[in-house]
Amino acid sequence: MTFRYDIGLLRAIAVLAVLLYHYEIPGFKGGFIGVDIFFVISGFLMTQIVLSGMGKGDFSYKKFITKRIKRIVPALLVVSACLLLFIPFFYFTSDLRLNAKYIGLGLSFSSNNYYAFRSGAYFSPDAIDNIFLHTWTLAVEMQFYVLYPLLLLALRKLYLYKFLRFRFIYVGLTLLSFLLCMYWLKTKADYAFYLMPARGWEFMLGGLAFLYTKEIRGTLNRVSSVLLYGLLMLLICSIIGASGRYAWPSLFALLPTLATALILGLAQELAWLRDRGIQFLGNISYSLYLWHWPVYVLYRKYEFAFPYKFGIVVPLLLSVVLASLSYYWVEKNKEQVNVRSLRIAFPALTGLAVLLYLGAEWPLWGRIRLLGTEYANYFEYDEHTHLNPCNCYITDSKNYNFFDADQCLAIDSAKQNILLMGDSHAAELSTAFRKELNKNQRLQEISLSLTFPFPNPRGYGKSVDLWRYFYKKYLPENYQHIDKIFVSVHWLMYHYEGMNYTKEEIRQGVGQMLSIFEQYGLDYYFIGQTEEYLLPYHKVALKMKTNKILDESHYVNPVGARVNSYLKTIIPKGRYIAIYQLKELVHDSDSLGGPYMFDTHHLSPAGASQVINYLKQKNYF
Repeated sequence: MTFRYDIGLLRAIAVLAVLLYHYEIPGFKGGFIGVDIFFVISGFLMTQIVLSGMGKGDFSYKKFITKRIKRIVPALLVVSACLLLFIPFFYFTSDLRLNAKYIGLGLSFSSNNYYAFRSGAYFSPDAIDNIFLHTWTLAVEMQFYVLYPLLLLALRKLYLYKFLRFRFIYVGLTLLSFLLCMYWLKTKADYAFYLMPARGWEFMLGGLAFLYTKEIRGTLNRVSSVLLYGLLMLLICSIIGASGRYAWPSLFALLPTLATALILGLAQELAWLRDRGIQFLGNISYSLYLWHWPVYVLYRKYEFAFPYKFGIVVPLLLSVVLASLSYYWVEKNKEQVNVRSLRIAFPALTGLAVLLYLGAEWPLWGRIRLLGTEYANYFEYDEHTHLNPCNCYITDSKNYNFFDADQCLAIDSAKQNILLMGDSHAAELSTAFRKELNKNQRLQEISLSLTFPFPNPRGYGKSVDLWRYFYKKYLPENYQHIDKIFVSVHWLMYHYEGMNYTKEEIRQGVGQMLSIFEQYGLDYYFIGQTEEYLLPYHKVALKMKTNKILDESHYVNPVGARVNSYLKTIIPKGRYIAIYQLKELVHDSDSLGGPYMFDTHHLSPAGASQVINYLKQKNYF
């Protein structure tokens, strides 16, 4: 097969886009589109290989799969082996166990299914903790490689003898996959993102580029050079303009995928495409894709050790170096790889992953870990126990999807009933609140994330339904038994997808809450907005631990102060408990035995205990 320099360019663009997106370089919020570009390229090449072989009568499914294994697996095994050997030096127990599992899933080429059905969103903040998250794309590709040739073999006679009908069916199958993707996008967004059937249309667009190459070149030959530049600009604009805030792949995905398919169909061979830098980046694109994410995850974990403004250059350069070594030492020697040796390496590495998963608490790891146990509280955190001790908190996650109304909202007429309501900022106070109650007090809790606690809210559907139940049924039937209400909300989420509240809408929503509370004669308090940080707070704390002159205010999101001030104007003075940068709340991690917050805005158990103690000292309950 003749080497295509335009494919080298597309690979370079794709991997650079993904890398810059993952490394959070400004201006590349749509860099995840690089994955879509890779899928279209793969579809084009696989269609060319399979159909050309069928046309010559020498296509072998076994040889095809063997070549794909030799192309993908060796470099993946090298990265997996390095990570499995080195992560015990970097990770504490919970992170070690989780990432051993993720590596094992990556080696099974089924991680995409796991993330679709059990894990959660690729764009969520938690993604940065998964050192092998990016290998979901390899799972999709391998599944495509296994099934796609079988589909083409089933249509072999049509391809050889009734080509027009073959293309018609092929277009229909492409459209079917696209429609499935659009359906899942609205009903099961994770399915649309991760599952191969929903991504199949992107591969098949590449196949269409091969099937219609003659038509594309014949029709557009006169303007092909100009069109190439236009399509490249469209790709770049798509990468710059797209956003992970919205479900993907949406209709917008048609722009970069169609642009990629047309570039492949044009098959332009301009002189500048041979540029050594472009082709080098294209050549190492697979290895760079494999290495860049684990390196970045480890960098983000330990970025407190990089006090320099441009510390991100370190993982970037390291990724390129490791990718280059992988390309020249592993990928270029793929033909020398013995498939039998891979059959040994695969179970061996999978076994090592299982061993690390099961033995994550072995004392040996504590002896070789680069950080001492005094750092454990900065990295180890049991979120579920902290936020959801009684199944009274739900959010858009498979780990928090059950609200036990009978337990959480039960009234005890013999006790003082205190209701804690809000979102995750209420949930974070739950455990500390329960510890401070006396025997004559009972806590009711309704903590519903990704929506404001308004009578007519918008946001996460399950939370919205429960708030409507609360205001229309529960409160009217039980208000006379509720002695106090504490409301705690992360008001900075006003711009979240599905919410998008204006200041006036927030004022109206709060006003409706106040009206209902006062109508029922309830004793209520709003626990004020906390600070929000630009980095997860444990990283801020670690930076200050290693740099004593550093001021944490440098990392505070200024929007929090403005929101706090606005809330004071719409909530009665005696009903708003301001805790924003409250001096009584200690932030010093050394004295607290751990960080004040566990992410950018959620209080840790130590932080939550301080807030509840402050409320108790001020006789709020």
